[in-house]
Amino acid sequence: MDLKSGSSSNSRNIGYGGRKLCACRLPAKIFTAWTDKNPGRKFFGCELYKEGGNDPCSYFEWFDKEEVYGWPKRALIEARDEIREKKKRISELTATVNFLRMELEKQKPEKPGCSNGDEKSICNAFVKLLSKVEVMDHM
Repeated sequence: MDLKSGSSSNSRNIGYGGRKLCACRLPAKIFTAWTDKNPGRKFFGCELYKEGGNDPCSYFEWFDKEEVYGWPKRALIEARDEIREKKKRISELTATVNFLRMELEKQKPEKPGCSNGDEKSICNAFVKLLSKVEVMDHM
């Protein structure tokens, strides 16, 4: 779907009950644009848009009629970028936690009812693994 196309809104895009319909005659969904030009701006589009779109249907209409300018636009772009960076960091930390869990499982004794000494050695091994990961993380 080309987001640069003009509005395709007219009377034929209004369905039963006043709901907007796309060219496929499906109820239009509201999406949020996160481009640098239109951060946080809502638009109507074909409900198949997120699933790869429906090639013949290029229905697009801004929900809000005005583009965002000035500091609100900059703030939205900064917030978007910060969220993307945090999602990336969360993904990296999740991978580290999963790695540590696997390594800890390798350290667990196979016999149930281990002594306190065994638990202490497992904790020490975990701390060593954590130190290794922190060193790798700073490389």
